Amino acid sequence: MANVNGEFINLGLVLQSEIIRQGAARQSIAIYSDSQAALKAIGSMQVCSRLVWDCVKALQELGSLNKLTLAWVPGHKGHKGKIEEADKLAREGAGRALIGPEPFCGIAKTHARASIDEWMDGKSREWWRKLPQQRQANMFIKERSARLTDDLLGQNRKAIRIIVGLLTGHWRLNKHMSLMGLAEEATCRFCSEEEETAVHVLFQCEGLAKLRFLILGEENPSASSYTEAPLSRL
Repeated sequence: MANVNGEFINLGLVLQSEIIRQGAARQSIAIYSDSQAALKAIGSMQVCSRLVWDCVKALQELGSLNKLTLAWVPGHKGHKGKIEEADKLAREGAGRALIGPEPFCGIAKTHARASIDEWMDGKSREWWRKLPQQRQANMFIKERSARLTDDLLGQNRKAIRIIVGLLTGHWRLNKHMSLMGLAEEATCRFCSEEEETAVHVLFQCEGLAKLRFLILGEENPSASSYTEAPLSRL
């Protein structure tokens, strides 16, 4: 009925309950499955699952009034007739709402972790995009990046302070220092033309144009020029 142990047991329980509800008696009933694990779980002397136990009890009730056979088949593929029809019905049923006890099947821990990580990444990106502050940081960092994290943590403390300061704009630049009341002038010390901000220093300052070209190899760098290259360039 299904390849997954929990799916077979749950589907089997629903099927048995429906047959019992219909009042079947003195019938010959055969249930086929390609899941050896499910059949062994039902036939085991020790039951550790409530779902398996409910299935066993339903089978006992069904078998008390009917001739009941559980049979294993080596897979549905290539088996004509009823088996292929069962596969078709199972696929249709999989797209419908669950009827019966939950959870309908177990999932691997790795799958659960991957689903949680994917959900967290999505929430993280959504929160970062909607954050009203950190306008400059948003320009450089679009989303959580394991590569950028590893690159940053691979630097020494002094380099980390400089990199984070330049990417966020919170560094010892005249504009930022003047806003904090720690500098009298906000004018750029390199070109004396505009306010000395991180964006000005990294992209616009004519006094640093040659240095930017020597480091990045570009006359007009973009935000990705800094984040896609090793952060040590900053």
